[in-house]
Amino acid sequence: MKILPRYLFKNLLSPLVYLIVAFTLLFIIGDLMDTASNFLEAGTRPLDIAYYYTLRLPSMVIMIVPLCLLLAVLYSLSTLTRHSEITAMRACGISIYRIIRPYLLISLICLVFTAVVNEYTGPKFAYRADQFIEHQKHDEEEVYQKQIAFKNPTANHVWYVKQFDTRTFTMMDVKLAQQREDGTDQVMYNVGKARWMDGRWWFEDGEIQKYDEIGNRAGPVEKFQTLEMRHLPELPEDFMGEIKDPAYQSSMELWKYIQTHQFLSPETLTKYEVDFHHRLSMPFVCIIISMIGIPVGAHTGRKGAFAGIMLALGMFFGFYALQFTLEYLAKQMHIVPWVGPWGAIIAFFTIGAVMIHRMR
Repeated sequence: MKILPRYLFKNLLSPLVYLIVAFTLLFIIGDLMDTASNFLEAGTRPLDIAYYYTLRLPSMVIMIVPLCLLLAVLYSLSTLTRHSEITAMRACGISIYRIIRPYLLISLICLVFTAVVNEYTGPKFAYRADQFIEHQKHDEEEVYQKQIAFKNPTANHVWYVKQFDTRTFTMMDVKLAQQREDGTDQVMYNVGKARWMDGRWWFEDGEIQKYDEIGNRAGPVEKFQTLEMRHLPELPEDFMGEIKDPAYQSSMELWKYIQTHQFLSPETLTKYEVDFHHRLSMPFVCIIISMIGIPVGAHTGRKGAFAGIMLALGMFFGFYALQFTLEYLAKQMHIVPWVGPWGAIIAFFTIGAVMIHRMR
């Protein structure tokens, strides 16, 4: 790496790392003020508290990293401007695009990092953290079990589950109806326990009843102790999608839910589509933040960092206000679902591109 890019990388990475550590600690302290009473009443061990925050932090990456990136860009460029280093670089014939290239590259790295965490780690860990804190409040195992109904129109399966342990993927009191294309029952499974093991469902202590085309019983009830259900296409994640709030679902889980629940009302499906696009769009905030912070930081360095910080933070919160408004309109079906989350991204990307172009 050449001297100039290496210097600019270091000039941005140092404050970025410090800010991420500082904001992470602030987040933990702020959250601990709300949850400390639950931990004290439940007698939670310090190691369990540490475990809880390892679960909580990935879901906060999508908020902490963009804000820290914005402040780091402002600090770095305002410092360079204040010491006339950008002027010296331009006097040596270095274009403004070459100067800002390291900042955009770091923002791209942050985008990829937040996208991976937001898709594969954040929702899953946030749900487990929510379960953990509910367990501390109620001190009951039942908080891990939900009563759910699940329909898989692709396989013509309808499930009724009385209890579902989300930790071990064990179901109690299960009814599974294998239906025909016309919606009539073909086979009904009544099962005492269903366990997910070795990549398939195992039914225990159950019975099987077959039905003819007009709904009458076809033959006697068949009882069994253990039955391997290798042919069932449903996964534990499918049932988790029924009981988890959309905030705890990845974009792939939301997309799969939408595709398998086309029988829901248009209003409900629209809300899920907006949430799907919201999860996809949020990592791109890292790019938007840099495109806002670069021109603001460069132009306010001589006037003091405070003015630049206030202007950039105003645009930062303005972005979220616009996105919230558009998503609300999308969920109310006043605009198409994808415009809600992506509209603010497109608008502020355009604003940032114009501001960077004017830096020349």
